[in-house]
Amino acid sequence: MNASPYSPARPAPLHRQLILRGLLPMTVVALALTGSLGVLHMRSLSAEARTVARIQAIRLGASMEAATGDDAVRYALTRALSRSAPTESLRLRRDDAPDLVIESGRQVPAGRALHVRLNTPLGELETVSDATSLHERRATAGVMTLLLCCGVLAVFLFTRRALERDVIEPIEGMRDRIDAFLHPRQANPIPRGGGELAAIDALLDELVDLRRRHDTAMADALRQRLQDIARHTRFIEQIGDHFRQPLQALALFVAGMQPGEDLRQRAVLGQMRTNLTRLNELLDGLLAMARFDAGAVEPRAVGLIAADLFVRERAAIDEDASRLGVDVHWRGGRLPLHGDPALLGELLHRLVSNAVVSTPHGRVLVAARRRGNAVRLEVRDNGMGLEPSQQERVFEEFTRLPGHAGYGIALAVARRIVDTLGGTIGVRSRPGRGTLFWVQLEGAAVGPPLRATSLLSRHPAH
Repeated sequence: MNASPYSPARPAPLHRQLILRGLLPMTVVALALTGSLGVLHMRSLSAEARTVARIQAIRLGASMEAATGDDAVRYALTRALSRSAPTESLRLRRDDAPDLVIESGRQVPAGRALHVRLNTPLGELETVSDATSLHERRATAGVMTLLLCCGVLAVFLFTRRALERDVIEPIEGMRDRIDAFLHPRQANPIPRGGGELAAIDALLDELVDLRRRHDTAMADALRQRLQDIARHTRFIEQIGDHFRQPLQALALFVAGMQPGEDLRQRAVLGQMRTNLTRLNELLDGLLAMARFDAGAVEPRAVGLIAADLFVRERAAIDEDASRLGVDVHWRGGRLPLHGDPALLGELLHRLVSNAVVSTPHGRVLVAARRRGNAVRLEVRDNGMGLEPSQQERVFEEFTRLPGHAGYGIALAVARRIVDTLGGTIGVRSRPGRGTLFWVQLEGAAVGPPLRATSLLSRHPAH
C-alpha cells in the first residue's frame, strides 16, 4: 500500500506541544498567583504596621491634650512614650515655640525606622517606631513565597515526567507501532505535518481504509470460495456418476454370470465380486474425502439420542460381525445429544467397521458418554492393537492397518467428519491389547449435566 505524503517541515515533538500548550501555561499562572499573594501579604503587613504606629501616635497626641505648659506636656509625652514599646522617639513641632523632642533611649537600627506624622492642637507630632518586626515578618513572607514558587516548579517537573511516562511515551509507542505496521519498509518515519497527534489520526485513517479494503477482499475471497465449492461439488458429482455407472453395469454383468460346476470359474467370479465391492468402497471413500476437502458438506444439527445411531449401525454391521464371529456391545443409548445424524452415523459406521475387521472372533464395545457439555463416543476392541508408529499416521490417507484388506480410506474420512463437526478424534492402543478410538464433540450434550446420565449409559441401547 502507498503511504500518505509527509510534510517536509518537522513539527514540535508531542511532549513539547503538550508542555507548551497545557502544562506550562498552568505553571505560569500558578507562579503568578503565588507571587501576587506574596506581594499582597507583604503589603498587608506594612499596612498593619503603619496602622499600629498611627494608633500609637494618636494615643500620644491624646495624652498631652490636658497638659498646660512645656513641662506638663513633656511629662505627659514621656510617660505615654514609656508605655509605647514600638515607638522609640517623638518630635512635636510648634509654630510659637521650639520643637519638643523626647526619646525613649532605645536605639532604632539603621533603615528600620517607621515615621508617622499627626496634626494635633499643639502642633505636628512626628513619631519614630522600630520596624524591625515588620522587616522580619516581610522577610518570612518572602521566604514562604519563594518556597511556594519552588513547590510549584517541583510539581511542574514531577507532572512533566509523569506526563511523559504515562501519556506521551504510550502515545508515541502506539504511533510507532501503527506506523511500523502500515509502513514496514520505512526505517525512519518522519512525523506528518500538524504534529504527532495529527500523525496518529492519519495512521488511524489508514487503518480504517485498510480494514475496509480487507473486508472487501475477504468478501470477494468468500464469494470466490463459494463458487469454487460449487464448482468442485459439481465436478465430484459428475466424476461419481461417470465412474459409478460402469461399475454398476459391471456388477450387474458379474451377478448374471453362471460359473456352473467349474471351481476355477467360481473362484475367479468370487474375486471379481470382491474387487468390485472394494472398488465401490474406494470410490465412495475418495468422493467423500473430496466433498469434505472442498467444503461441500454442511452439518445440520438436530436433537437425537445415541440409540438412534446405534440401531441404524447395528443393522449395518450385524452381517460382518456374525461372519467374523465378533461380539458387539452398545452402551449409553439413552444419552441425548445435538448433532448431524447423517454425519454421526457415517462416522460411527467407519469406526465400528474398522474395529470389527480388526477383531475377528473378539469383542467390540461402542459407548456414548457425557463429559460436561461434551459428548464422547468410544469404540474399543480387544484385537491385535497398533504399534506407536502406526498410531501416528493411522488417520492419514491410504494408511493400511494390519489385517485390513481395504485401502486405508475409512479412518481418513472419519477424521474429516470430526473436523467438519468441530470435534477431536484420537486413538490409544497397545500391541496385543486392543485399540480405543475416541471422538470428543464439544457442545453436543443436551441439558444440564446429571449424575443419572452416567447410570443410564450403563444400559444397552434398545
